[in-house]
Order: sequence, then C-alpha cells, then structure tokens
Amino acid sequence: MIDEQIIEAVVSEMKNGFAEKENISETRDVFTARIQSYAVRTMKYLESAIIGEIGNNTFDHNFIFENNLQRGVYCSLSYNNHYIILGDYGRGIKQSLLPVIPSISTDLEALEIAFTKQISGRSPEQRGNGLKFVSETIQKNNWHLYFQSGFGSCSIDKDGIIFKEKSISIIGCLAVLDLNKGN
Repeated sequence: MIDEQIIEAVVSEMKNGFAEKENISETRDVFTARIQSYAVRTMKYLESAIIGEIGNNTFDHNFIFENNLQRGVYCSLSYNNHYIILGDYGRGIKQSLLPVIPSISTDLEALEIAFTKQISGRSPEQRGNGLKFVSETIQKNNWHLYFQSGFGSCSIDKDGIIFKEKSISIIGCLAVLDLNKGN
C-alpha cells in the first residue's frame, strides 16, 4: 500500500492549494496532450490509460468547481520521483452520482458504487466502466492506488479494494498512484 505519510502530505498540499501550478491542466486538450507526451516519452501506455481515465473524469463529471479554487486537474507525473498525483476541486464522486442514484447518503457509499457498480453519472447513458477498469488494472499489475473524495477513501492493490471513512474531508477528488511493481 501507499505510505500513509505520503497520503497525508498530498492531502495537506491539496488543502493548501497545489503549489506546482505548471502541473495544472485547465482544459481536457491540455491534459490529453500531457498524457500523450508522457506515454510516448516513457512507453508506458497502460499506465497512461489509467492516468487518463482518472484525470478525464475531472472534465466528464465536474460541471461545478468550488468558488475561488483552481479549475481543471492537477497532475504531477513524478511526485517525490515516485508517485503520480491527480487532484481536482470539482463536485466529487457523491455529487456526480446523486442525480442517477438519489439514495446515496455518504461519500463512502458513493465511492463504493463508483469503483464496483456499472453505473453512470450521465443518466440515461450506459457508461461508468472507467473506475472499474482502473481498479482491475491496478490489481492485475500489482500497482497501488489511494483515492479520496469527500470523507470517502479507498486503497487498491493486488489484494483488492479497502474502503474507509476518513476524518478529514477533501473537496473534489484526489488520486495517489504508485505504478511501480509492488511487493
């Protein structure tokens, strides 16, 4: 799993506004160009697909961003020379899913649905496979993902998914990826 100290550092950095403004893509085309460049430079195409899927959700599902907070997606492809960080200040998983599943009551429940159920935040379209693809690929390749939206979080590795309620809420979504082969 990803070290809790790294997660705490990234959550703190997000709460204080990401300092590396050059890592912010305000539009999908800028983000797509960065991921394509990364894929060609590193030849890590599957990894790029995972990064792209998580980051593109910022543009697919966030129609509202918190006032006075950065629009777009923050994407650091070499945090601490090891991790990939994606974050946004959008409406988060729960608010994205509520129009389709109005009975969702917590951020944790919304995250469980997003990572395990075939559902779309774009009703009536039959979509919503992206985060399931991310989860399956992370597990199959012995990589690690920490994901948080609001108070809900999950950790994914080769052993599966662990969902947890966090004591500190974040605005939007945050992903910490370790795409190096784990133990």
